Amino acid sequence: MAVDITLIPQQASFVTSTARFPHFIGGIGTGKTYCLLLMCVTFAQKYPGAVCMIVRKQFTDLHDSTLADFTKYFGLTVDTHKQVIFENGSRIMFRHGSEIEVLKNINLDWCGIEQAEEFSDDTQFNFLRDRMRGKAAPYQQIALISNCDGHNWCWRMWVNRPSSDDFFIVTATTFDNAINLPAAFIADQSAREKDSPRHFRRMVLNDFSEDLSDDLVFKTTDVQKSTKLDFKLPTFTRYVAGLDVGRFGGDASCLVILAQCGVSKWRMVFMEEKHEWSTVQVAGWCRDTWKLFPFDTIGVDDIGVGGGVTDMLGDSNKFSVCPFIANEKPNGTSAYTNKKAQAYFKLEEYIAKEYIQILDDIYLHAELSTIKYYYRQDAVKHIVGKDEMRREGVKSPNKAEALSIATFFADYEDVGSVGFEVIPGENNRTPKDFQRYAITS
Repeated sequence: MAVDITLIPQQASFVTSTARFPHFIGGIGTGKTYCLLLMCVTFAQKYPGAVCMIVRKQFTDLHDSTLADFTKYFGLTVDTHKQVIFENGSRIMFRHGSEIEVLKNINLDWCGIEQAEEFSDDTQFNFLRDRMRGKAAPYQQIALISNCDGHNWCWRMWVNRPSSDDFFIVTATTFDNAINLPAAFIADQSAREKDSPRHFRRMVLNDFSEDLSDDLVFKTTDVQKSTKLDFKLPTFTRYVAGLDVGRFGGDASCLVILAQCGVSKWRMVFMEEKHEWSTVQVAGWCRDTWKLFPFDTIGVDDIGVGGGVTDMLGDSNKFSVCPFIANEKPNGTSAYTNKKAQAYFKLEEYIAKEYIQILDDIYLHAELSTIKYYYRQDAVKHIVGKDEMRREGVKSPNKAEALSIATFFADYEDVGSVGFEVIPGENNRTPKDFQRYAITS
């Protein structure tokens, strides 16, 4: 039985797309779920023997929302194996995030990811991408729907830097679909512009701005502005390093090096990660990197296995090793609960005041966008820890952590207090003294 359906232009553009990776990012009430399920059913009916799958991160959301909507919209019954089999041999499977990685031997013709922003990164998308090897249709497709969520992985891959025309994006605000929504609902969402402006911008106007969350430490506009600074490296440069030591199997160790370009100017000149390296390997890597960027100070994440790296580097007569104990209380009265919070907010200050030029690295920027804080009962700021982030499905921010440690030990005020000009070969200064104090060319 044929059914006539009227879609607004944005919905029609998404539903009829044959691009490999179409993505509908829209405000609440824009019909995203209906469009995704409609694409799936249409594909399954059109191409006999097609293997299709709908994915959502959490089982409860999959069961209570996605499956319920599917039955309501199309009157199809999902069996106990969480699938629907059509008379033409096509089937639609419903899976949640932790289930899809066991499907390593399956070939898919079509896949839909609902609420893609619920996934913390592109890991599941890329896993499914490798499964798109079906032959039942003339094209294979992963269709995604999501609410905008700042500069997350969806924004990076479809809005900011799509790698090819395969990445097709459709966007819509709540008001674009007003013809299909109750007038009272539209009026209520309009009222949110005054009583919930951040919610209104993100969830109604589909605004990708990164600063719509009150608890984020870094503003995306400041981070992007920092990458566009053009600090010139002086002839003789002082370097400071920060090392975050990985403590878990999938956790990486990251080394960041800053170069001083003036009394209050720093430029990020090096950032590298090493996965699953031992403390001996990490220490050797730092020593080798010193040959390229002879830092006089390195701050080392000193908790857990990081203490071993601190000990191994501590016997060097080429640079000073400063243990960074994240949960240690700051000296004196402080607005922060510990050194970790103090370091991150110092980095935030440097970025906001244009004291530092950071690398234009999308993964570093993504990590900075995940750093959150909250106020403790004693009105001091506390950074959400790595363990808390992992429980929420957010990867460890190794690059951001190393950068914050390097910034913590980049004390330009000490250099600025020097009251003389250093000239090579004069003043009986050693090369290391010259390296430390010659901050202009």
